[in-house]
Amino acid sequence: MTDKPKNVFRIDIEPSDEHPDRHPTHGWQVRIKRQKKQHTKYFSDKRFGGREDALAKAVEYRDELLETLPDPMDPVRRSAEARSKTGVIGLNFCWKDDGSGTPKPYVQLSWLEGDGTRRSAAYSVRKWNLRRAVWKACVRLHQAREEHNGEVDEVNEMFQTAYPNIKDQYDEGPEGDGNSEKDVTATTGEPELAAADA
Repeated sequence: MTDKPKNVFRIDIEPSDEHPDRHPTHGWQVRIKRQKKQHTKYFSDKRFGGREDALAKAVEYRDELLETLPDPMDPVRRSAEARSKTGVIGLNFCWKDDGSGTPKPYVQLSWLEGDGTRRSAAYSVRKWNLRRAVWKACVRLHQAREEHNGEVDEVNEMFQTAYPNIKDQYDEGPEGDGNSEKDVTATTGEPELAAADA
């Protein structure tokens, strides 16, 4: 094996003048990342019968591991997730002025229809309280994705990801100074188990 296989990295460490007590380390390390979790295993030359045999064992392990792991996330989806402030693509929190001069909190969602048309909806935090607004938005987004592109995350997983991030944004207030409206209902109440329109 002359070419280094994907996800397998060579490690060669020797003592140096700067680190004379460093233990010699020679081998191969398998490193694969999926869903933000790193999977690693080290195969030393000494334990596995030399450089080439250790590499063969590392490749064998890598292939077995890849069979058990989910496929890598699509780069476009990964980029969108990185930009999302809630951790859930298509789900956002905002303060909107409805003309009264006072910003009001909303949980917003958007999705693409089968024909490429972008649709959106919003749930008022004042009407539903924060937890229920997030839950309703997650349920609606789940339904829309299931209907139009089949790419569906579990509703509870979406809620557990989005709610702490949205609550942080809510607590920061419309000006980002921590002066949010202090509704008692905003952080209480359990999420409902069925979708409802805003």
